[in-house]
Amino acid sequence: MIVRILDPVPGFPGVGYNTNKVDRNKGELLKVANFGALQGLEQVRPEDYRRYLEMVSAANKTVKCPQFHVVISAKGKEYDRAAMLEISEKWLAAMGYGGQPYLAVFHKDTDNNHIHLVTTRIDRNGKKIPDSFEKNRAVQCLNEILGIDPKLKTGQDIEAALAYQFATKAQLMMILESQGYILREAYGKLQVIKFGKQQGEIELAHVADRLNTYAPDQARKVQLKAIIHKYAANYSPALVKDRRGFTSDLSTHLREKFGIHLLFHASGDKTPYGYTVIDHAGKAVFKGGEIMPLKELLNIQRVNQGSEAKQKTARDIRKIGRIVTTDQIEYYSAILRAAIHNYPDLIQGLQHQGLMIYRNGERFNLHDPGAGVYIGLDDILGEQDYNTVVETFSQSQEISDEVHRQHHHFPDISLASDIDDEAIHGRNRRRKQKARTNSR
Repeated sequence: MIVRILDPVPGFPGVGYNTNKVDRNKGELLKVANFGALQGLEQVRPEDYRRYLEMVSAANKTVKCPQFHVVISAKGKEYDRAAMLEISEKWLAAMGYGGQPYLAVFHKDTDNNHIHLVTTRIDRNGKKIPDSFEKNRAVQCLNEILGIDPKLKTGQDIEAALAYQFATKAQLMMILESQGYILREAYGKLQVIKFGKQQGEIELAHVADRLNTYAPDQARKVQLKAIIHKYAANYSPALVKDRRGFTSDLSTHLREKFGIHLLFHASGDKTPYGYTVIDHAGKAVFKGGEIMPLKELLNIQRVNQGSEAKQKTARDIRKIGRIVTTDQIEYYSAILRAAIHNYPDLIQGLQHQGLMIYRNGERFNLHDPGAGVYIGLDDILGEQDYNTVVETFSQSQEISDEVHRQHHHFPDISLASDIDDEAIHGRNRRRKQKARTNSR
């Protein structure tokens, strides 16, 4: 189940939109609440509801867009209209809108049952109902009502990270930081934080126990060095600076092709002084020097005479946005799974990670605009996570289609068109939240 708060707009167009659904037998007015004497009338017109909401909202002239329009959507027909109404009533109360005048309209014209709620952000005392972090709170309240533990996925990610072979506490932290977590040490624990809230913790004593079992895989080190030398023939090791830190054609290819993440460490914009290898495929973390010194890595002799042309072609392909690989890429798999499970909803996770999902016919693709990379979702996700993305995409598309049929445009949930595809948009990642450039 997902919840969407539509952008506030002048007036109350949500009333007309939803009552029109009822008139066309595509919706059902399940509840009219807290409209006072208006509810005692035998026949109430849509404009009567709208004027009542405007009257309540008029007590606060500073709020120009008082409408509070929300969509709560279920997966398929999992919840019927009665269950949807009960959940919606509890959700409104949890968000501070239980005493507000509101309409609850059940829509029955899509594959996923969903309900629209229309009310005002202004209470009867003329005060605006608090809206700080309301999108996060919206999902948190819904999860609580449904009995979903938002910290469960964090625990799973912690467990998975502890299964890696790592030689230092900092290396363990890098694994989780690569999934969007922030870690802080306090009171003998590592606090695992996301969205400014602690989602889990790791006992430092447990970390120490794992460090005592560290057994570096010498054969894997040799293999990693061989892989780096082999692909340096066709991919340049020269470092370039992007918004996420330092990277190269070689490191990008290793990450995409083999799940080998070269994490370069630098102070500000200075040249990196070292690097770490996060081997997602082998579930291990190595100091870069254990594989090869940084100087050697940056000066590997490229033996393939045609490598320059190949590198230019690869860059040009990424620049125009074509698919550069469909191999299973552990790096993007980890980031996308984090977007699915570690955020209030998938769209917010994609926005935070700076990713986009495109649908082309029956195929879903992940796009990283910063790297110019396209990858088929079925190449990087298991069946359960893949189905979760497809289902969420479907529900969001239905909601977007409905909203776009209104007279007003709400960009918050729109799915824009680009090349024959439909996309769930992501914003640029904020560099300060990434762990690609650090002092460890």
